[in-house]
Amino acid sequence: MAQYTGKNVDDILETIALEQGVNKEDIVYKVIDQSGFAMFSKTTIEAYTDNDCMNDIETYIKNVFDAMEIAADINVNHDEDDYIVNINTDKNGLVIGVNGKNLYALELLTKQALSNKYHHRFFIKLDVNNYFKDKEQKLARMAHKWAAEVGRTKMDLKLDPMPNYDRKVIHKVLKDVHYVDTKSYGEGKDRYLVIHYDRENDLKHNNKLHGIEREED
Repeated sequence: MAQYTGKNVDDILETIALEQGVNKEDIVYKVIDQSGFAMFSKTTIEAYTDNDCMNDIETYIKNVFDAMEIAADINVNHDEDDYIVNINTDKNGLVIGVNGKNLYALELLTKQALSNKYHHRFFIKLDVNNYFKDKEQKLARMAHKWAAEVGRTKMDLKLDPMPNYDRKVIHKVLKDVHYVDTKSYGEGKDRYLVIHYDRENDLKHNNKLHGIEREED
């Protein structure tokens, strides 16, 4: 982590903010040393910003691709607590891997590298030529179709084993559908998801919709 030295913390943060074009409140820092007094005071801090993290993410992924002799354009953006990485390359298959396996691995390694440097947990999402964006849209359509089937038949639906990413997308898409509940079962590559019919919540919703209030026992 980069170290900065100045008269006091506020002066150092002001310098960093001006250099990087950020607000002082957005700088994460830790005081390493303070010595002297009055006009002879000296303070040293370790600090980083979102700009530092985005540069490190881009550099790390670029080094991996250079080692693999893969040409790619890497664009890193920051969205609230997430770092979004869009990768454009003509070697989609190699970077993504079967069911996104290679891309998942690169995402995990990038998170670990950043966490090791800054001692903080980061949320990083990688995508290649909109692979995951398109996949999420397809999964969302399928999830709503499956949920509608469960709502119609009033029977649970067990899905085939799928990657963790796919299950998370389906959980997220269906979390506000009142008549279903989703849960994952199994271990490892055999882990699967079941869309359960939530009879009790469905009845409550329908009663409320028709102005029927159930008395508490």
